[in-house]
Amino acid sequence: MMIRISQLPLIQNPGQFYAAEAILLVDVLLVGDAPRQMREYIKNTHGGFIYDKKTYIPITLTGTPESLLANAGKPVVFKFDRGFENHYHFDGNLNALIWHKKLYNISAFINQPSIGFDREEDFIINRYLSGYREYIEPEMPEKLLSIPAKSPSIGTQAIKGLRPVRKD
Repeated sequence: MMIRISQLPLIQNPGQFYAAEAILLVDVLLVGDAPRQMREYIKNTHGGFIYDKKTYIPITLTGTPESLLANAGKPVVFKFDRGFENHYHFDGNLNALIWHKKLYNISAFINQPSIGFDREEDFIINRYLSGYREYIEPEMPEKLLSIPAKSPSIGTQAIKGLRPVRKD
């Protein structure tokens, strides 16, 4: 069964992520440090493409939300023929994945024996390469009822320079 990634429901918040039975993580992997012959081979054999004079392959990882988070920080190794391999790293930042639109809900296809993805080169380039912007973690606003770090000490210290008044 061939699926178009561009028509899958996009996960847009953590609630949708955790509610999904199966998810698809889509990204691109730069294959730039391989010799030219290997880049051509990867492009022709493994569905790679050239963008801005660099060779990329689309990555599709499927699983449950829990499995994605459990494997955060562990490199996913992509082994190609002739001994060449490359690694993909997910740092565990779910908000960045949602912001970059890399997560899709594929729960509807969970019982399919085999799933393939259409080669949507233009969609992949537009979403993950030409339109790429760096994710900036939003600053957390201060709480309205937060306790100040140093509480004021009004009335707890003697005023210097004055003497106590004597009663006669």
